[in-house]
Amino acid sequence: MEIFENFAQSGERRGPQGRRSPLLALARRRPSMFCAALAISLWLFANPLLAQDQPTDEAASLPLWNGAWQPPEPDRRGWDWVRLKTNEWVKGEILLMRDFDLRFNSDEFGDVVLDWEDVREIISERGHIFILNDLRTRYLGTMIMRGDQISVRVGERVETFDRSKLLAITPSTHREINLWYARAVFGLGLRTGNTEQADITGRAKIWREGANTRFVVDYNGVYGSFDQVKNTNNHRGHLTFDYFLTPNFFLIPADFEVFTDEFQNISYRLTPTVGAGYFLIRRPKVDWEARLTTGYQHTRIDSAVANGTKTADNSAFVFSSEIDAELTSDVDLILSYQLQFIAPDTDRTNHHSQATVEIELTSIIDLDVSFVWDRIEKPETESDGETPKTNDFRLTVGLAIEF
Repeated sequence: MEIFENFAQSGERRGPQGRRSPLLALARRRPSMFCAALAISLWLFANPLLAQDQPTDEAASLPLWNGAWQPPEPDRRGWDWVRLKTNEWVKGEILLMRDFDLRFNSDEFGDVVLDWEDVREIISERGHIFILNDLRTRYLGTMIMRGDQISVRVGERVETFDRSKLLAITPSTHREINLWYARAVFGLGLRTGNTEQADITGRAKIWREGANTRFVVDYNGVYGSFDQVKNTNNHRGHLTFDYFLTPNFFLIPADFEVFTDEFQNISYRLTPTVGAGYFLIRRPKVDWEARLTTGYQHTRIDSAVANGTKTADNSAFVFSSEIDAELTSDVDLILSYQLQFIAPDTDRTNHHSQATVEIELTSIIDLDVSFVWDRIEKPETESDGETPKTNDFRLTVGLAIEF
């Protein structure tokens, strides 16, 4: 109290008209009242600031997140839930798991492909077919996967196995459309000025993946002109059907190729073969497969001078290899090579090789850059005596759509 009395006596100030300040007068005459008023004023000033730091009733009622969130209770009519290695949960529908890829449909993201190694947990009450590596053991039921353990409920019993033994997951209900995929690439090259050149390239691939089968149809073609005169026109179509006996070994009961090249004087070349194939490497980031088939080749020549030959029939021994590597999450590299050894007319032996870099631009659109090499050991001579070159090279750039 002495502090306020000294303050009032030492600093008696007056207003602009010489009147004594009411606050100082109060402090001099009523020190206790002045102290109480000052304390109340300080409390009223500080209370709003303190209130801003206090949680609201709504915020205080929310539980603290501990990183252990789980999806709602499974429902047969509900969603499939997938937890990634980033601890993000995605809900949607499992379409297929094979070749270390999980194909998943989400209302938010559409159809997406998830790396199987990035999946940490799955909760699903939808029925699926689970195929193990031996290709004989199959379970039809619902699943829960946590870490490296998978539990499948089959009726009243539960089958548990390590995820490394799982080869594929397919839908239990037969939805054929979910097993089919397609990819189309279109490229256009134009040049004008002193010369006019146009090149149109196209590639397409349609494939179906079942539990232990694979069916592929692909096409590769190019058409070009120089100063409005056609100078390139070749097309290659290929069909193959594979039947897997083990995860890595498969039979090829049907393999068929048709090829035409106007400037190699090949009206058409048909090569049906059968054989077998094997995955030399089959890992999440890289596949390497080799194929060996044998069969028959029929070739029709546009024009020739040797004995007036128009057709040729030979035995064919075909070796092919393909490497598919994921360089980054957005960039893939595909290297392929095919040798057709033709007997007894070995001059018709031919080679086809292609290197492709696919760069993901969006979820369905890629930038596609390809280098193609075609070679025939001895091209057919035209009736005017001109012989085409042995090797053909081309570089193409285009946009690809996959669905």
